[in-house]
Amino acid sequence: MNIHNKLILSITCVCSLIAGCNSTVKLPEVQPVVNTQPVEIIKSPRDDRAYQYLQLNNQLKVLLVSDPNSEQSIASLSVGVGSYHNPKSQPGLAHFVEHMLFLGSKKYPEPSGYFNFIETKGGSSNAYTAKDHTNYYFSIPNEHYQGALDRFSDYFKNPLFAPVYVDKERTAVDNEWSKRKSHDGVILQRVRAHTGNPQHPSSQISVGNLQTLTDKPNSKLLDEAIAFYKKHYSANQMNLVLAGPQNLAELAQLAKQHFADINNNQAQTQEISIPGITADNLNQHIYYQPQQTHKLLFIEFALQDNSDDWQYQANRYLSYILSSEEPGTLGEYLRKQNLAISSSVQFAPDYYGKDGFVQIHVSLTDSGVNKVDQIIAATLSYINLIRTQGINQQYYQELAAMAMDEFNNNAKGNLMHTAVNLSAAMFDVPPQNLLNRSSVFAEFNPSKIEQVLAQMTVENMRVWHVYPQVTVEQSIPHYDGKYAVKQISAQEQADWLNASENIAMQLPKTNELFDTQEDLGIATELTQPTQIYHQDGIEAWLSHSRKFQHNQGWMELIINTDVGDWDGQYKVASRVFLNMFEQHLIALRDKASRAGIDIHIQPYWGGSMRFKIQGKSAKHLLLAEQLLQALVNYQPSKQEFNQALTKYQEQLANKALDTPAQQAQRLLTQLVYTALTDDQLLQASKYVNLAVVNKFKQQLLNRNKVLIFAFGAYRQHELLSAIDTYSQILPAERKRIDRYKKPLMPIHAGEQLNFSHKVKHTDHAVLDAFIAPRASLKDSLSLKVLNNFYHSAFFAELRTEEQLGYQVSSMAFDYQLKPIFAMLVQSNNTNYKALKKRMDKFRKDFASKINQLTQAEFEQARDGLLSHYQQAPNNLYEEAGQYVYDFFDNQTQFDSKKRSIELLQQLTLQDIQQQYRNMIVGNKQMELLIQLRGSKSL
Repeated sequence: MNIHNKLILSITCVCSLIAGCNSTVKLPEVQPVVNTQPVEIIKSPRDDRAYQYLQLNNQLKVLLVSDPNSEQSIASLSVGVGSYHNPKSQPGLAHFVEHMLFLGSKKYPEPSGYFNFIETKGGSSNAYTAKDHTNYYFSIPNEHYQGALDRFSDYFKNPLFAPVYVDKERTAVDNEWSKRKSHDGVILQRVRAHTGNPQHPSSQISVGNLQTLTDKPNSKLLDEAIAFYKKHYSANQMNLVLAGPQNLAELAQLAKQHFADINNNQAQTQEISIPGITADNLNQHIYYQPQQTHKLLFIEFALQDNSDDWQYQANRYLSYILSSEEPGTLGEYLRKQNLAISSSVQFAPDYYGKDGFVQIHVSLTDSGVNKVDQIIAATLSYINLIRTQGINQQYYQELAAMAMDEFNNNAKGNLMHTAVNLSAAMFDVPPQNLLNRSSVFAEFNPSKIEQVLAQMTVENMRVWHVYPQVTVEQSIPHYDGKYAVKQISAQEQADWLNASENIAMQLPKTNELFDTQEDLGIATELTQPTQIYHQDGIEAWLSHSRKFQHNQGWMELIINTDVGDWDGQYKVASRVFLNMFEQHLIALRDKASRAGIDIHIQPYWGGSMRFKIQGKSAKHLLLAEQLLQALVNYQPSKQEFNQALTKYQEQLANKALDTPAQQAQRLLTQLVYTALTDDQLLQASKYVNLAVVNKFKQQLLNRNKVLIFAFGAYRQHELLSAIDTYSQILPAERKRIDRYKKPLMPIHAGEQLNFSHKVKHTDHAVLDAFIAPRASLKDSLSLKVLNNFYHSAFFAELRTEEQLGYQVSSMAFDYQLKPIFAMLVQSNNTNYKALKKRMDKFRKDFASKINQLTQAEFEQARDGLLSHYQQAPNNLYEEAGQYVYDFFDNQTQFDSKKRSIELLQQLTLQDIQQQYRNMIVGNKQMELLIQLRGSKSL
């Protein structure tokens, strides 16, 4: 099982911060004074950043993060208001305000000025609206931090809320709503709203549309938006994180300079006290027929919020036991009985505010769909076992030790992600515990666990049935799909309890993979990936970490073959076999994960099998041996095959219901690599049986090259010894092949390829890609610099001003070092032909803008991209990443990052201008046009 200690279910989407404005909201100024709070932020011994918590005179709470190694500076500001605070007169208003806010301010009135400033300097920005807060953030090269902060902060003082952009942003929000109205995850949240307390604010939609966001009697949309802003966007309801290489004193000065004059209107904390689930909403069967093919069962228990008792970790304790895959546990029982493919646990005790729920998620087999009563009985049996035998100090201490070990070994993460997460967490977590909350365990208190278990009863339950076979009749306003509700009978409850008494289970045993050794004492001898073995069809590379050589590692072991590319049947067989084998090892992977070791079994080129092992490295070599031995020994059953093939076919069929933008991006990869499309794979799957899968497995083991890459705390002689063992496990007579990677399609300059297809989604989408015929790292980097200018202007015109779609983007990347520049638009109001025409016009018109770029503008964009390459790694995995990806590309000089820095430093304005002429408006490339026609007539 997968543990979800707390899932923050944002019903809204993450939105780009870009748009425009004109009607000023004037706010008074306050004196900029900083009040330093004597709070020590508890951090990991491996974290070399400095932290300081303070509060400005206007009661705005600030966390400063100083990281001298950062090439970027970051700001994240969270406001304590979200979709739960929407007025009934304007559903979706909080999200609409997020859209309107960054459309110009009094000091910076240009609608797209902020976003253009950030992006052309090599930075990025975004925002999201959650149920209880809204978060705005950006990252930018350090030399532009002052200018970015000045623009960013002015939106929280003097936003324009220009009337001219009201309808434009209504259209943008409508496009966003349209994009997700058939998404099962979103629809399920609406079903939750309709089966809960109708008085709770979750009963309203969180992302509005043209029907909900409109002028009404006694409710003018713009007036309501401004009133909402004035009421809720108050300094005492804001958390700010400033992070960068500046020292703490400098960051404090920046906070004071830019944010101390945000108005504090003494807004009251908008706590939601209305319960989300009442007694009337309990004891329900809830039926939903998914848009995609899913077979899911959610066994849900209503909970009172216990977040204030977080230090006792009761929810995490129960997740730890409930989610175990050890022999005799609930997860193993459901799989062994062929009732479930997988299962997981989700605690959301404050989902509604003062109450929430815990859910046991079960991904059902076909047999499980028909045996729901047995699954419910088994769940109740296991919960009762925990209640009677599972509350003990030994489990608590093991969990606490694992949490503390993870914290102590946790190096710092990505600074942007850290800032965004911390600014939101500051609403709920004491400042001193912002970094170590997950490792704080108060003295073992059984009563805290018993209080949660007391609510996990058959009388306090709701059962969600999410599979195609259900009968439904009630429509869901504003969203696709239908649902139904039926009361759970007293007889059903009695039957489940009676059946539960006859199901024998056991609690998990101690995890023998867990150890607390903090440093393996392995010296840094190889500072660059070095080939240490190349014979007998095995190629192995090893590198040590320069900065994080303690007890962590990243190991790749790939059985590289070409068999999966022989034909469609083998392609399908390769993926079905991998899925079966991954499922076969679920217990081992779960146990390793709890001990701080992540094992991923993933596909690689040509049906190859990739074992990716990350985390505490002491047992990696042994685990790799166990994985190889398990692969050789594994003999899939007919039942396993049927289950895996059905799941694979369902996943392929579901892809046809992805958004057109998602489908277009997937098609680009498939077409460029001349791979089979999803429809072709689905057709080929009809001719695959267990015999074909077994034949594929034989070919995989008998025709391959074994690729090994290890980075971090590994001893060379131990790795060499392990390789000898691996060689003995593999068939002695196997055919050794050269490393295989599927080649690209032939790329011919001046050629245009068109792919047009009708999709089930209502929206239309166009992806227009330009592909260079020759590999060039320099040209690929040139396109990335160009895109810093192109993306923001493309978005501003087609999205902000013309509202041709919610998803409007351009991208620069490469496949096997062949540069690609692509534009993508998904729209619910413009057809694919008109989109292509407008994209072509923009592409040609923008040539003049590129020709007019100044040297200073070019250097800012180039240096912004350069800063990303020059960024020092924050942890071992960032350090290893550059080498792992070179390893995948067979770039065994392992110098892609170094060469990228050198080429960027040499890049000139004339280079990118010539690149635009050649690649984007000229004919020295191949154009691949993908046009997807939605079901809506436009």
